[in-house]
Amino acid sequence: MKILAIDIGGSQFRTALATISGSGVHFAPASQRLLAPDCTAEKLFAMLDESIATSALCGSYERIGITIPGLADPAAGIWVYACFSGIRNVPIAGILSEKYGGKPVFIDNDVNACALAERKFGVCTETKDFLWITVSNGIGGGLILDGNIYRGHFGNAGEIGHFNAVEEGFRCGCGNLGCLEAEAAGPGIARRYAALLGRELPELSAREIAERARSGDEGAKSVFETTGRLIGRAASYAVNLLNLEKVVIGGGVSNSFDLLFSPMESTFRAKIFRDANRSVVLEKTGLGLDAGLAGAAALASQG
Repeated sequence: MKILAIDIGGSQFRTALATISGSGVHFAPASQRLLAPDCTAEKLFAMLDESIATSALCGSYERIGITIPGLADPAAGIWVYACFSGIRNVPIAGILSEKYGGKPVFIDNDVNACALAERKFGVCTETKDFLWITVSNGIGGGLILDGNIYRGHFGNAGEIGHFNAVEEGFRCGCGNLGCLEAEAAGPGIARRYAALLGRELPELSAREIAERARSGDEGAKSVFETTGRLIGRAASYAVNLLNLEKVVIGGGVSNSFDLLFSPMESTFRAKIFRDANRSVVLEKTGLGLDAGLAGAAALASQG
């Protein structure tokens, strides 16, 4: 099966032709485009058109799978809401199906899709109950329970990024203060690093701050240690509630797993109810930065 996989994130989107065979997924070289913070749905569609038209993707696929940041209604094909851009109630599946020859389009929240891909192609093929956490420009959680995506009554289960992590902390895009997303996602890492130094800095990415930490910058190391503790504590709450077998960490910030893992693991182990969760595993995704594309392919392959 050949699938046009589209992975829309908070700051970029990627497209690739995905081929699924057996229990594996393979990608033709992916195209990557940056998105402005105030990107509208119209601008995004125009960029998608250009990206697909100028690549080898056009017409060579059977289905389209799309992952989107924020809230989604997969059954209706609607992108409900994205905190970063403010995009609301866009019937993205219908729009893209009409644009691209009536081909079937399958959408879901990006983290749900990543969790599904981890179950189909990654480190959880033998795991039926786990939480997938994306740490990138935002933080989200996808729950697989009894082998299937768990959506909750209102369809929005897994929003671990909106656990309160810091009382009276940074303002989150959702409107609350101190959400895990506001404190521990990439922009939160940058804000805390600037606040720690007590001065205005050129705009640094979490990746650049990680490089400083690896070069011995004590402030940068401290910021990543705090980030790891915040994520570990949030993950422990989810495990105590749901008695999960695994917690899997993905997203761009997971490239700093070497800086995050020790404080994340130690906090996680300290906060879980150990007698009830003796063999729970905390680990990095097996899909790397292609998890979103794999998620898009997994969505379409289910239809």
